[in-house]
Amino acid sequence: MNKKVLTKTYLREAVKYQVRLFLDEDDKWVVVKKLIEITEPFIIRENVTGMDNGYYVLELIPKNENYALRIFFDENKKIVEYYYDVIKSSGIDEETKVPYFWDLYLDVTYNEYFDDIHILDEDELEEAYRTGVINKEDYKMAIEVKDKLVEEIKSKTNKYLNYDYSKYLKDF
Repeated sequence: MNKKVLTKTYLREAVKYQVRLFLDEDDKWVVVKKLIEITEPFIIRENVTGMDNGYYVLELIPKNENYALRIFFDENKKIVEYYYDVIKSSGIDEETKVPYFWDLYLDVTYNEYFDDIHILDEDELEEAYRTGVINKEDYKMAIEVKDKLVEEIKSKTNKYLNYDYSKYLKDF
């Protein structure tokens, strides 16, 4: 499992970015990155750019869920795509005081424009279980969280699909 700290970037294309942390929310931690310079645009699919200079990435970790959410915004702060990471746990790093999560490999993406859902990295989850990196309980939990997310996205009941993110993006 990989520990992902939200102020760091694992977005290979990002060369320079600004970060804002919102740690005072009751039920979640939020980090926003404004991409200043990237090596090349990240294309999600034909005619859909997920990251480019001037774009934003909002990362949100609900404190009582087993997923983290990354939302890609264009330069006009319009949502491009939702990217859910299924996670084992999360917290605040003692040394850096920054939110982190333990990634369980399995991801769910949702694009409103195309109204489609994709499940990613099932092979990585299977490999982690097969090789003993994660145990049976973690594996089962990851599948259950993925199934719940897919159902919530299909029924439009995931609270973060209907959330107003403007307060995190304003004046940035």
